[in-house]
Amino acid sequence: MRRAQSPVFHLTPGARRAKLLCATAVLLSPLAVLAQGPSADTMPVAEAAAVAELTEAAPAIVNVSGKADVKNTFVARSASVFKGAEDLRDIPQPVTVLTREFLDARNLLDLHDVLQNTPGVSVDYVDSERVTYFSRGYQIDALQVDGLTINQSGSSFVQPDTAVLERVEVLRGASGMLRGAGNPSATVNMVRKRPTRAFQASTALTLGSWDRRRVEGDISGSLNESGSVRGRVVAVKDKKDFFQDAKQEDRAVLYGVIEADLGERTTLTGSLQYTDLDATGAWGGLPGNLDGTPLNLARSTYLGSDWNRWNRTNEQSMLELEHRFDNGWTVKANAAYTRLALKDDGFVQTYFARPAGATNPYLMTVTTAEYTGNESKQGAMTVVANGPFNAFGRKHELTVGLERVRVDTTESWGMGNLYPVTVDIRNWDPASTYPEREVPVPNTPARPNITTQQGAFGTFKLSLLDSLQALVGARLSWWEYDSHGSPTSNYKVTREVTPFFGLVYDVSKNVSAYASYTEIFTPQNVRDAQGEILDPIRGEDYELGLKGEFFGGALNASAGLFRIENVGRAVEDTSSINPCLPYFTSGYCRVAGGKQRSEGWEAELSGELLPGLQVMGGYTNTRTRYVVDTAANTGQPLRSIDPKHQLRVFATYKLDALAPGLSVGGGVQAQSDSFVRSGTITSRQGGYTVANAMLSYRFNRNLALQVNANNLFDKVYYKKFAPTGIGYYYGDPRNVSVTLRGNL
Repeated sequence: MRRAQSPVFHLTPGARRAKLLCATAVLLSPLAVLAQGPSADTMPVAEAAAVAELTEAAPAIVNVSGKADVKNTFVARSASVFKGAEDLRDIPQPVTVLTREFLDARNLLDLHDVLQNTPGVSVDYVDSERVTYFSRGYQIDALQVDGLTINQSGSSFVQPDTAVLERVEVLRGASGMLRGAGNPSATVNMVRKRPTRAFQASTALTLGSWDRRRVEGDISGSLNESGSVRGRVVAVKDKKDFFQDAKQEDRAVLYGVIEADLGERTTLTGSLQYTDLDATGAWGGLPGNLDGTPLNLARSTYLGSDWNRWNRTNEQSMLELEHRFDNGWTVKANAAYTRLALKDDGFVQTYFARPAGATNPYLMTVTTAEYTGNESKQGAMTVVANGPFNAFGRKHELTVGLERVRVDTTESWGMGNLYPVTVDIRNWDPASTYPEREVPVPNTPARPNITTQQGAFGTFKLSLLDSLQALVGARLSWWEYDSHGSPTSNYKVTREVTPFFGLVYDVSKNVSAYASYTEIFTPQNVRDAQGEILDPIRGEDYELGLKGEFFGGALNASAGLFRIENVGRAVEDTSSINPCLPYFTSGYCRVAGGKQRSEGWEAELSGELLPGLQVMGGYTNTRTRYVVDTAANTGQPLRSIDPKHQLRVFATYKLDALAPGLSVGGGVQAQSDSFVRSGTITSRQGGYTVANAMLSYRFNRNLALQVNANNLFDKVYYKKFAPTGIGYYYGDPRNVSVTLRGNL
C-alpha cells in the first residue's frame, strides 16, 4: 500500500531538474546543513565533484521521505494535528501547514500575523488586545500547542510568539473526534521546536517601522557526550510602537525544552515557556458616522490615554513520555499546565461612548475603568497509542487514546464608568486631554468557573485495497460546566458520541481523492418549556476533494468542496408561555430547532513550483446562512463581515543567475466586499487587495539580510468595521522591517 511505515522513495522527473534541485538544496541552503548534517559544500572539492557527476548521470534524485518533512521549503508532507493519520494525503480533510521557511520569509512574528496569512481564516477584533479567529463562518474556539488544547478566551491571553515554533498546522472543518466540544470551524496546532542532537545556534535582529526593535536567540544541542540528553533554549525581546499615537507593546519570551533518551526506545521531554507582555491596550477602534459610514479620521488616531495599560503573563509547562515498541506500536503520554493571567497592575483603560441623543458624531463621553484578577488555569492530559495490526491478509493501523482537559477561569473584577467627561475626538490628545485618576478597585475576587472535558477515542485506518483506505473512528465525550459563583448555571453533557468516517483513494501515484463525514458538538445552557437543558448543537461536516503530491514531494496541491450543517441551535418556542419563567425573564421558552449552513470550495498550492520558486497560496469561496432562525436572521449570512472570496498567496524566487544568495518575494492578501448591519444601519466595505514584498541576500552560510514590506502600496482599508460603537479598525499602513539573521 502507498506510503507504508518504512521510507518511501520518490523520483523526480529528470536528471536536469534533479541537478538543479540538488544544487539549490546543497549550495544555497546553508541552514539545511545544520539541520541535516554534511553535504556537498562541506566536502572536499574532489568529493563534491564526484557527487555532481553521479547526479548528472542519475535519472533522478532519490528523496527518503517517510514521515519526515523537507527542510527549507514551503511544503510539508505530514502533520500531527490529526490523530490516526500523519501523511497529508492520508487525512481526508483540508490541512494547511505553514512551515518555518514560510514564517521566516514573511517575517510572521506571532500567531496573529500567521493566521492573517492563512487561507480560509478570518481575523476579528473584540478590541485591540482580544483578537479572535474564524473559519467557515464559525469562531476557532480553541488552539493546540504540541497537540494539547488550550483555551484562548478572556482578557489575559497573549498571542504566541513564532520564534518558538517549528510550524503551524491548520485543519479546517469539524474536528470533534480530535478535541470533543467546539465549533465546526478549524483546529490550529502550534508545533514547537525540539532539541537537535548536533549543536546549532542562531540569532535574529529586526528593526522596523514604528520603532520596532526585536532580538531573538535560539541555541540547541546535546548536553552529554553520547547525545542521549539534548536541550534547546529560545529567547525573545520585542518592543514596538504602532501606527496609532501612544500605542506601545513590550514583549519578552523564554522557552526551554530538554529531551532525554531513557532507553533505545523511550524518550522523555519536558518544557517550560514564559511570555510577558506590557501593552497600552484600550479598545483601539474608532467610531463611525451616525449613519454607519466611516468618519475617515486619521489612521494615527488613538482613542485612549498614554497611561492605559493591559499587562499580562502566560506560562506553560509540559511533559511528554514516548515509548516505541518492537512491533511498530507507539505509546505517548502528554501533560501540560497553562496559566494565563493579568498582572497586578494589569488593566486600566479609557472608554468612549456617544452621549445619549447625540447629533454630533465627534462628541463622545470618555470614562475610566480598572479591573484586575482575570486568570485561567488549564490542565490537559492525553494518552495515545497507535500501531499496525494484520487482518484479512492486509496490514492496518489502529489509534486509541484518552484525553482530559480542565479550565478554571476567574473573571476580572473592578469598577468602570468613572470620571465621565465629554470631548470632541478631533481634538483628542492621548498625552494631555484626560489625566489618570485613582480608581478605588474593591477587593471582591470573583469565584472561578470550571469547564471539564473528558474523552476516549479510537480510529481504524483500514487498507481495503492497495489504492483504497478507510478511516473509521469515534469519540465518547463527557463535558461539564461548574459555576461556583452561580450554581444554577451548572450543566453538563454525558456520553456524547462523535463519529468520523473517511475514504482516501489513490487515483494515481501523485493524486488522491478523499471524502469524509464528521461531527462536533457545542453544549448550550438553554431550557425548554419543561425546564430541560436542550441537547448540544451538532455540527455535521461533509468533505470531498483531491490532494496531489508532485516533483518527488516538492509540491503539494489540493482542492475540495465542503458543507457544514449546524443543527439544534436554540430558537424561541412560540407555542410556550411568554415570558418563560423562571428560566427567562422575557421571551418564549426555547426549542432546538435552529439550523445554520456553511458551504463552499477551496484550493491550495504549497512548495516548489519551479526550481528556486517557492509558493504558498490558497483561495476559499465560503457561503454561509441561517437556514432556520429568527425572522430577522433567516436567510442572512452567519457573519456578513467575512468575505465570500478570499485569496492568500506569497512566493519567493532565488535569483542565482543574477547573484548567488539573492532572493525576492511577493504576494497578496485579497478579499471580496462585505457588510455589517445593526438594526436599520449598515456599514459596507468594498473588496480590497494588500500587496507584500520581500528581498533577501545570504552573504554566506552563516549570515543573511532580509527586508520585508507589508501593504506595499499603502492601501487604506478597515480590518474590522461596524455601524455602531467603536467598531472601525484600520488595517496597518505600509510598514517595513529589516532582519539580520546569523547562525552557527
